Amino acid sequence: MENCRELYYYYLMKKSEVEQRLQEIEIELQELGVQVTYTNIFIKKIQGRLYYYGQWYEGNNLMNKSLGRVSPGSIAEIEAKIERYKELKEKKKEKEEMLSFVTKSLNRLKRQKEKDKQSEENYTFEVYWKNEIASRVYVRGEEIRVTRLIKHPVKQIFAKDKMTRHQLNTIFLSRCWDPDRQDSDLLLKGLELETFNPREIVKKTHGVMYNDFIWFRFPGENLRAEDVLCR
Repeated sequence: MENCRELYYYYLMKKSEVEQRLQEIEIELQELGVQVTYTNIFIKKIQGRLYYYGQWYEGNNLMNKSLGRVSPGSIAEIEAKIERYKELKEKKKEKEEMLSFVTKSLNRLKRQKEKDKQSEENYTFEVYWKNEIASRVYVRGEEIRVTRLIKHPVKQIFAKDKMTRHQLNTIFLSRCWDPDRQDSDLLLKGLELETFNPREIVKKTHGVMYNDFIWFRFPGENLRAEDVLCR
């Protein structure tokens, strides 16, 4: 999830850079003028004198324009502009391909972000007392339902069959260490977490505490109490 977010913002920045460069290229192409669109420069003899001519197409019509008499370097400036025009057109093509790639990547990552967000909002987990299931919790957006399979006050941590996200987060928080303790950053690092997020911590620790035998099992985990409890 974190890598997805980082990639998304990287491509967002890259898209802005490419669009800016494309704009700069387009401005320079316009500044070079129409004369650099000549597809060919040839020499034509008129009344015994040699002249340069530029040639280009307008639709299906082949057009010609005199560039003056032939003399060393007389069309050097035009030639330099033509080369620059070709170079810019090639760079424009490369940047457009890059923009297309970045845009597609952004759209793909955006869809992934939305999928991850939905996954975060909708999930299920179970709460056990040793190897005895006490509850199964269904989180669906803001609606949280609890199937309480044990009503024992020691083995059951849920008091009701419905709750808010805030109430669930408070329960997660109660299964974590004090966020103000001095070694909190070291504990997060040990769990490979960057921020104090009660749900993410509980997913790593299974909500295990030394003073009881309650633990959480999240989807896909093939665990028993012996695998997670500390006593």
